[in-house]
Amino acid sequence: MIRCLAGWVTFLGATRITCKAVPHSCVVDALIYACRKEVPLLPQFLHDFVVGIDVASEFSYVAMLAPDGQLIRKPFRIDHNPAGFQHLLNILKIEEERLNSRPIFFVESTGIYHLPLFFFLRSNDLKGFVLNPLCVHSTKNFDIRKVKNDKKDAVAIAELAKTKDVKVSLVPDIPILSLRMLTREYFALADNLTDCKLRLSNDLYLLFPGFREVFKNPFSAGALTILKEYPSLQSLQTADLPKLASTVSKVARRSYGWAESKLRKLFEYAVMAESMGLASMALEEKLRIQIQTIENLEAAMAKIESNIRQHIQSDSFPKEFRNHIDLLDAMPGIGFLSAVTLIAEIGDFSLFKSPKAFAAFFGVDPTVKESGKFKGDRIHMSKRGTRLGRRILFTIAMASIRKTKTRAPINPVLKAYYEAKTVGKKKKVALGAVMHKVLHYIFAVLRDQKPYECRLPEDHRLHHMANPAA
Repeated sequence: MIRCLAGWVTFLGATRITCKAVPHSCVVDALIYACRKEVPLLPQFLHDFVVGIDVASEFSYVAMLAPDGQLIRKPFRIDHNPAGFQHLLNILKIEEERLNSRPIFFVESTGIYHLPLFFFLRSNDLKGFVLNPLCVHSTKNFDIRKVKNDKKDAVAIAELAKTKDVKVSLVPDIPILSLRMLTREYFALADNLTDCKLRLSNDLYLLFPGFREVFKNPFSAGALTILKEYPSLQSLQTADLPKLASTVSKVARRSYGWAESKLRKLFEYAVMAESMGLASMALEEKLRIQIQTIENLEAAMAKIESNIRQHIQSDSFPKEFRNHIDLLDAMPGIGFLSAVTLIAEIGDFSLFKSPKAFAAFFGVDPTVKESGKFKGDRIHMSKRGTRLGRRILFTIAMASIRKTKTRAPINPVLKAYYEAKTVGKKKKVALGAVMHKVLHYIFAVLRDQKPYECRLPEDHRLHHMANPAA
């Protein structure tokens, strides 16, 4: 009630409405209505001791606002080292005693640079939040003068947190943050692996024409065994066919006849080596380096996956998150790494109160463009959420609409949904709708803590009528 009254006093003072302009009874009725509806009339941190921190890689600037909104002192710089962190903590303790108010600090999300300072302050029992850079950057035009520096950015962060009802986020605990960093590193290596394979595939057209026709997968164990020893048509001319066929058959785990037939086709191309292919020792060495890089990347990815599994099974990993991973892993179309990545990106699921908020976190919510009588008809994804999360959702959606080797759909409900959408929409638009539907499934599974059940819409309707509470 006090917060609502203070909000109305602030509103009336800002708009200079006197008691003559607004009848007393109207004000009272509005106050009662607002309090019954629990309308948040004031920003959450308006009367708190707020600290805004503009973070760089090696230092940060700090601005402090008192509960009354006054700037306590000029923004000051702290270095990112133990002495600098302790200096900031000492200043915050002094101001806390003077103001008799606990400080609440806010930092802009800057990748990894804000994490050491964030965890240091949080380990000293200080409450802190992370602001989205999009929200912080929206304040750059509040002042007409074109002045931007770290000091003003720190003040802007503090004022934004204090005077606006801005969305804030929490940094997850260290076990979940570690899992998130492992999964992101895994997919970063996967991207590097894809780039390296693409370059090697292009170089094969120069050095070894016809190789892609014999080996449809030039990155299989048998194909790479040949390329490491004989990376061009010219070098293959000196190869011992029986010995090489025996080696390839063992590595590829295929018969000797299969390996011999593949090599005979390559030897037929090698006869024309003088007129085909680009003979160059430098390019051959480049191909060998690419193969070595591919093997190193694959080994690194396997090592990270092993570390992820060990981290999840360790005693320090929260049991709740382990259960979430198991629930998602059991869903059709979602593999272990996809489930782990989604849970690592989501963090604390209890913060999401609705499927709409869940979809907005992943950036698959629709953009809205309306002004006056104009209403935009080209609706796109906002793509303002976790990029890796959307990538995983895309792969899950692609897997959900496929069929197994026996031609059975992996998820018949989503397969039918996708085919119905493609009747009047483009395939990518229909795939985006499948991503949105998958998110709703994931939200329901994590909310109810029950395994996913693949039901047709008719069966689901009958089940809901029989069990309204389910």
